[in-house]
Amino acid sequence: MKAMKINSKIATRIFLFSFFFCLLLVPFITQADSSWWPLVRCGGPTQPDCTLCDLLDLAQRILHFAMQIAFLIVVGFIVYGGFRWVFSVGKEENIREGQRVITNAIIGLIIILSAWLIVNTVFWFIAQVGFSSEYYTGTWYNIECPK
Repeated sequence: MKAMKINSKIATRIFLFSFFFCLLLVPFITQADSSWWPLVRCGGPTQPDCTLCDLLDLAQRILHFAMQIAFLIVVGFIVYGGFRWVFSVGKEENIREGQRVITNAIIGLIIILSAWLIVNTVFWFIAQVGFSSEYYTGTWYNIECPK
């Protein structure tokens, strides 16, 4: 069987095309104006007035969205590294490069999860210290503003 050789220029173009295609889907994914998953839950014509808790809730929603995008990017790099490794055709340099990309993607995922834990802990601390129970309810991961 003849080995399939993939050019790094072609692989880079496929990866960039996929990345920019995903960027086109960002407005659809965020659905900021959707009635079933609004990004901002206050201040609209039929919604209550915004409070400080709503600002904290908005920041947490943006953080959750950024985490979803970060996971997609990490998966994209792992797939890219896997393709580099599989289509290396025995070249030791390409095998090492694929392994390096996968290793760096996993290290990046660990850094992202650590940052998420720190930011959410800070949100929890701000909510516990800065707000009384009449302004804030929920857990450290899911901030809920009483209506």
